[in-house]
Amino acid sequence: MRFAKWCGVGVATIAAGLGLYQLSSLAAPGSGKSDKKESAVVKVAVYDKNAKLVPVETARVVKTDEEWLKQLGPEAYKVVRAKGTERPFCGTLLDNKKEGVYACVGCGLPLFSSDAKFNSGTGWPSFFKPVAEGNVVTEIDRAYGMVREEILCGRCGGHLGHVFDDGPPPTGKRHCVNSESLKFFGKEELVKLADPAAESSATKPATQPAK
Repeated sequence: MRFAKWCGVGVATIAAGLGLYQLSSLAAPGSGKSDKKESAVVKVAVYDKNAKLVPVETARVVKTDEEWLKQLGPEAYKVVRAKGTERPFCGTLLDNKKEGVYACVGCGLPLFSSDAKFNSGTGWPSFFKPVAEGNVVTEIDRAYGMVREEILCGRCGGHLGHVFDDGPPPTGKRHCVNSESLKFFGKEELVKLADPAAESSATKPATQPAK
């Protein structure tokens, strides 16, 4: 089994590509919260009932630590809400080559398409771009004596991983993501990601031009 020994052994950090990644150090519950004020509404893209991506304004998903833990379970919670990192080559979605979309495990927001997935050799699922601007947001991460660009879900703020400038064309970006942060939907399952916000946006009356 490839690199199986890493999956059951705790290690502090590992060099991968041009970045350094936190592995088994797990933050305390609630440590992923930011002190900055955030808008209650976010601008993202979601799928409609026809499996088409449409831009919408929708409510930010906010839950207590207890609610997240109950929904996600302890392993995913450690990564998604407490900013932990799964061990390299152990994630269930690393070698997934099916066509489809990778959505946030916390709120179901579509994050990455299989068309943007590539083998970075780092041990984590990697993508050169998100499905839409706003669906993946960034913050500066200064933990562990390093300065990195953390990536988070644009709707619920769930920790996804980090982004680096050593990816392939056309973006040159490498979004290095934990499998625990994602839920995969095959091409034929995209209807399951249909979001009520898409229908609300479609039925909203057009804004009248000012006279």
